[in-house]
Amino acid sequence: MKRDKIGNMPKRDHRVVLPDFFGVGENLEAWQLGWQLDCKREAKSSVSKKIFNYYIVEMGMNFVFYYVEDGNFYGIHTEICPTPVFRFRKQPAECVIDQLGYADTHDYYQNDVLYWADSWSDIWDMVKIGGKPLVEVLQDAYIVNIS
Repeated sequence: MKRDKIGNMPKRDHRVVLPDFFGVGENLEAWQLGWQLDCKREAKSSVSKKIFNYYIVEMGMNFVFYYVEDGNFYGIHTEICPTPVFRFRKQPAECVIDQLGYADTHDYYQNDVLYWADSWSDIWDMVKIGGKPLVEVLQDAYIVNIS
């Protein structure tokens, strides 16, 4: 892994994953996918399942992410049990962050619920998107919000 000259940080991969994702000229880049450094530090781990468990299972946080492969936003709303895991509805051809508007995980009932998890610890093993487990999905996803 190449290292940046400033400190010992890995060099950022600036390949454009999705042009104009954040608005005109504001692209989603490869380095922005997956768990970011601040999430890893807070969870005290670089292992995806441990980070996910820290935020969802231990902290009970709501979670929104954009999966690049299928062009959809997904949410996990932990404030009720069973917990809904859902795909945000969107207009055809919409693929920018603005499509979310003010929507958040409280709006799960207006969207396509894919799974109902009886416990937060079930989510990691149960959820599959496009046949892929969360470990693979999240490494190719932009994490929009953890709250």
